[in-house]
Amino acid sequence: MTTGNPADRLDSWKEIASYLRRDVRTVQRWEKKEGLPVHRHVHDKLGSIYADRAELTAWFTSRQQSGTVGAMAGQEGAPDKIKLAVLPFGNLSENKEDAYFSDGLTEEMITQITRLQAADLAVIARTTAEHYDSSSKSMDQMKKELGVGYVLEGKVRRGGNRVRITAQLIQLKDQTQVWAETFERDLSDVLSVQADIAQAIARAINLALNLSESSRLSDLQKGRGRVQPAAYDSYLKARYNLHQMTPSAISKSIEDFEHAIQADGNYAPAYAGLASAYALLAIAPFDLLAPHEAMPKAEKAARKALELDSSFAEAHTALALVNHHYHWKWKEAEAGYERAIELNPDHADTHLWYSWMLLALGRRDAAFDEIEQTMSIVQETDPHRLVTVHTTRAAAYYFGREYQRAVEECEKAKELDPKYFMLHFIAGRAYMRLNEHAKAIAHLKQARTDTGEMPLMDAALGLAYAVSGKMEETMKLAEAFQATAKKRYIPPTYLGILFAGLGDRDKAMSWLEKALEERADGLTWLN
Repeated sequence: MTTGNPADRLDSWKEIASYLRRDVRTVQRWEKKEGLPVHRHVHDKLGSIYADRAELTAWFTSRQQSGTVGAMAGQEGAPDKIKLAVLPFGNLSENKEDAYFSDGLTEEMITQITRLQAADLAVIARTTAEHYDSSSKSMDQMKKELGVGYVLEGKVRRGGNRVRITAQLIQLKDQTQVWAETFERDLSDVLSVQADIAQAIARAINLALNLSESSRLSDLQKGRGRVQPAAYDSYLKARYNLHQMTPSAISKSIEDFEHAIQADGNYAPAYAGLASAYALLAIAPFDLLAPHEAMPKAEKAARKALELDSSFAEAHTALALVNHHYHWKWKEAEAGYERAIELNPDHADTHLWYSWMLLALGRRDAAFDEIEQTMSIVQETDPHRLVTVHTTRAAAYYFGREYQRAVEECEKAKELDPKYFMLHFIAGRAYMRLNEHAKAIAHLKQARTDTGEMPLMDAALGLAYAVSGKMEETMKLAEAFQATAKKRYIPPTYLGILFAGLGDRDKAMSWLEKALEERADGLTWLN
């Protein structure tokens, strides 16, 4: 029972975390997994939680006595996490087209360090780290803006199947070199080089690795993770394209992932990447491949990746996307998302995809918990992704029919990146619900590209035209969709939406039935 005294109540995750001397993600995990007593207000304001100091103290005392958690809330808490950034590796190869190689190697190095799974380490995400360089001024900025303590920088030169990697670890408080080494190996041994670097970093900053991670690194260092050079080369090309996150680039990544698999059929990362690429192209906002064509391929690749290495978080996420968006197997999807988060707690995209599924199922409190966890993650390691989290929170307000709050959240997102198309999509839909049709149309036009390139935006714009009485404009978009469908996939869901807006119930139902046959993305939102 709560005391009822407002002075004893903590009204946000931040206040709860501060009281317990832990970070927000830790207390959210305790609430979900360990029964930390957190309450929710019984009203329509989403994400409104509170806790009672006395209840928290009692819970913490009992957990301390059982040895489950460490120091009491009133005592000294755990030290802040060590923050480390990996700067883009420089390309010293004579062929400047090999930029994909150094770029991909940077991403793989971030992945290896993230997999160290040290509780006291936070790795700055690539999307944020790439905004800085190795100059003293830039490093000072990184320390001030992100709280980074260490930076890994390196250079790579590739010649045929040989690769030379020079890496150094710098401590930013005095910009001193803590560790440096040069590796020259056959390309097939590049994974052992990455393991050597990760292990050296762990030693240099005194990270305590768990037994499974130490064993994994040891196996790689002993050459048990060798990869065919042609496979690794194609894999890095694929990661480079997948990172662009455009329909055409993701499509290109599929070709390269498949080339990697042809060169080395036992290379688990290539299967995991292929699964992610196929799954992404079958869901909004890309919608480039029909789900019945892409999702079975994504599932097959994800299961193969997990067969080869069950510790791949990306493969668990890809399989969860298939179960979520295609099979509509909610329990299996939830288990997949949760396993991926367990393996890589700081992967913001997994948290957000999980939150979208929870919203579709009407579990809004749980969805807001995931969104707030993601907010905590990106604030700590990837502030350039904040626009995505604010937009997802806006979507949560929208689906909770709090349209004005959705608009306000979109305005926050707009301050971060006014060009981010999804914020305009959510704002446009919210303004439609508020009967402010001119504002809705303005937002949706701003985010729209060529007809058919981003069909999600065209469908929303067509509906906005319809509800504002501009039926001719809606009909033009419906006709354009049907013409474009001869060249590329257009989800039948979107045509169903447009004909519903036009008041043609028969055609709307016909297209929605076709969408059901195809397991088209978007039908999960029928609730």
